[in-house]
Amino acid sequence: MHYHWEPWLKRNFYAFMLSLIAGSYSREDFKRYGFGDWGIKASLFTEGSWYSSPEIFAEAEPRIKRWLATHKIEEISGLLDDFLEIKRKEIISLSKNKKVSLKKKLVYLQETFHQVGSFIWTAHILEHVLWQQLRLETPKYIKGDVDKYIGDAAYPLKKNALELMEADMRAGADLKIIWRKYAWMRSRDGFARPYRLLELAEHQTQLKPLKSHRYPEVPRPLVLLYQQARELVYLRTKRTDVFYELLFWARPIFKEAAKAHGLSFQDLKYFSFNSLVSGRPRRYGRNISCLDFEGKFLFVNGPVLSQEKRSEIVKEIKGTVAQLGKVRGLVKVVNHVGEAVKVKSGDILVTYMTSPDFLPAMKKAAAFVTDEGGLTCHAAIIAREMKKPCIIGTKIATRILKDGDLVEVDADKGILKIIKS
Repeated sequence: MHYHWEPWLKRNFYAFMLSLIAGSYSREDFKRYGFGDWGIKASLFTEGSWYSSPEIFAEAEPRIKRWLATHKIEEISGLLDDFLEIKRKEIISLSKNKKVSLKKKLVYLQETFHQVGSFIWTAHILEHVLWQQLRLETPKYIKGDVDKYIGDAAYPLKKNALELMEADMRAGADLKIIWRKYAWMRSRDGFARPYRLLELAEHQTQLKPLKSHRYPEVPRPLVLLYQQARELVYLRTKRTDVFYELLFWARPIFKEAAKAHGLSFQDLKYFSFNSLVSGRPRRYGRNISCLDFEGKFLFVNGPVLSQEKRSEIVKEIKGTVAQLGKVRGLVKVVNHVGEAVKVKSGDILVTYMTSPDFLPAMKKAAAFVTDEGGLTCHAAIIAREMKKPCIIGTKIATRILKDGDLVEVDADKGILKIIKS
């Protein structure tokens, strides 16, 4: 079959991170890990973005629907919770064990993160079908702003790592204990440093009184559907939290591997993990592509798709409204959390998608604009909590806008206007 590829998710991944999760969503993997008979055939990563194909998801859709008809997403998130508890202990123990060879440690991590990759893809695959069902069924019972209703009603019941950390802070837990539990949350690219104790202390002083989320009443015919939606939103955050936390605990082993091959830890990001396991390290450039078909993947230096160059001048960017409001400000484009410090009070935060470690910058920003996201994504949830204008799913905001652009975010209409660039 011929696949049509289109930009989907922007990620700052190099060879190391890509190779940990590449090839982890085949039907065989999903069956092996107990998820269901609904893997997908292929994926493509090039020029810093994952690309999606409607034909690939269409092939898997019947199998996903059959699974959802007889299973609960809670089954997968439950497996993930148990997986984290087991793997955290095993990785910490393994990193301290001098009797186990580096080769065996790397093989163990290779299998562990391959399984994490399968957990990551479950949310994407389930989301493809579940959000279609929400948009189809909700308007039958709900009038008015359906998008807002979906976002509010699908808010997760379970707390993510950030919420648990803040709950510990509010309860007066020892900050050193909190640091040991949650310092990894800043390291969301696998190589960034963890939180410092002083940073968590500052975060604690800025905490506001906790406000409980107000759930709208859900019509009886939609109750089961929204139970699934809430669990999926939790799973979507949890799976990446697990990925980055286990990466953090595995750092001593990664550093051991880097030293064995005469590399710095930071340089390790350009080497594929499987080449390290084989003992023949192979370096790839910054602009790496990964072609993946039925669990078998190939790395290529450079782009693999011909991009159509656009010569027109863009004055407006459209997206989906996540929180109403209108505001003007200067753009700050944040491609990774390390750049979040440049966001000042009143700026417009523009990024591919936010995550919990973006929170300090989000508190300062006057509005949020993202390339990606749905009505229950992190940016949308935080925007509604903070009552800040937010436009999501623009696809092109980080590519068109640059730091210092003066823009008007009209989140009443879902339009960003460029006033001066």
